[in-house]
Amino acid sequence: MTPYQFQRGETIALALDAVDGDPTDVTLIAAQLKAVPPGRTSVPPGEPASASFSVSMRAASDDAPAGWTLIIPAATSAGLVPGLYLADARLTLADGVIQTEPVAIRLRQAVTT
Repeated sequence: MTPYQFQRGETIALALDAVDGDPTDVTLIAAQLKAVPPGRTSVPPGEPASASFSVSMRAASDDAPAGWTLIIPAATSAGLVPGLYLADARLTLADGVIQTEPVAIRLRQAVTT
């Protein structure tokens, strides 16, 4: 999986598209970012969250389906250690839970601070 690249200290924004069903059926979304330790390709069990995303609903547009925007603000990103992270989301609906596949995020040290 090719990681999304962000600079430390910039806003981390991801789009989560509603590809099936009605997005208004989702009652709760939780999304977290966790560090992948050096030498590993996944997050070990019990690894604490490095940051939590704030989630906002996104209406459909000409170039994107309806869904959600996941944000980690620049101030929070500035406090993270450069390296590899995984992020996923857990969507709660009246009839069950959907867990998204993780996405990789590579956080690099910014040159200009």
